[in-house]
Amino acid sequence: MLVSACGEPDCNNVKQAYYPDEYNLIVGESSIDNTWIKITGYDPITNEKSKIMVHNNWLFDYNEVETGDTIMKREGRLELAIHKKDTIIRYDWYCGGKPYK
Repeated sequence: MLVSACGEPDCNNVKQAYYPDEYNLIVGESSIDNTWIKITGYDPITNEKSKIMVHNNWLFDYNEVETGDTIMKREGRLELAIHKKDTIIRYDWYCGGKPYK
């Protein structure tokens, strides 16, 4: 995938890289900053260890995710959800500083 470092990104091209991703992960450890989402944990269906390392285009910060939360993103969609014990927090995907669908 080629993304130009100069000028505004072509959001239609960039989003294509995110569509096929699917996450369903119960959080064990997380490291989240303005650039990266790095989470290790396990798949609740298979109980297999898994990890996520992806650019933080959803603009959520490190204190939003706690051990035991479930991170979900469905294939073909851009929305990311954090399932907590009593709440679901949904995040739009951002491109060029704006929410993008």
